Amino acid sequence: MVDDEETITAYHEAGHAVIGFLLGGQIESVGLYAEADEWLPERFGDCHVNWGRVDANANEQIEREVLTVLAGPVAEMIYTQEEMHPADNPTWAHDWNLADQLCRRMLPDPYSRQTFLTAALMVLRDQIWRDQCWAAIAAVADELLAHESLDADQLSETLRFWTTR
Repeated sequence: MVDDEETITAYHEAGHAVIGFLLGGQIESVGLYAEADEWLPERFGDCHVNWGRVDANANEQIEREVLTVLAGPVAEMIYTQEEMHPADNPTWAHDWNLADQLCRRMLPDPYSRQTFLTAALMVLRDQIWRDQCWAAIAAVADELLAHESLDADQLSETLRFWTTR
């Protein structure tokens, strides 16, 4: 089952990378088995997105970041064919809490925030299911499984190939 967990993690991280790229971020790195650091818990994978110079309070930027954060759990749900809300899965707690925290700046009301996050999950599911997007996620996941980590140069060719067709 270790191989299964590694594959699931690869699809999760690939979801972050592909959606972040499609939304205008530069994917600096993506990898499996990242270690704990001061601001994040120990986890199986990691994706670093550079958004460049942005206004931290701009709603459009918050939306891009939230969609990128939630793309990992959605890609994993699609890959495993298991329907589960990210708030109900302990392995996605960091992603869900980060998405919620990002939304607090834009939507302080809890009901509005939950409505927005639920809509974001639906938008992501629709986008990720598309053949081209899913092919990009699968290609990045395959590269991750082969190399365990990818830098910006290694990712750029794969991302451009699958997202510009």
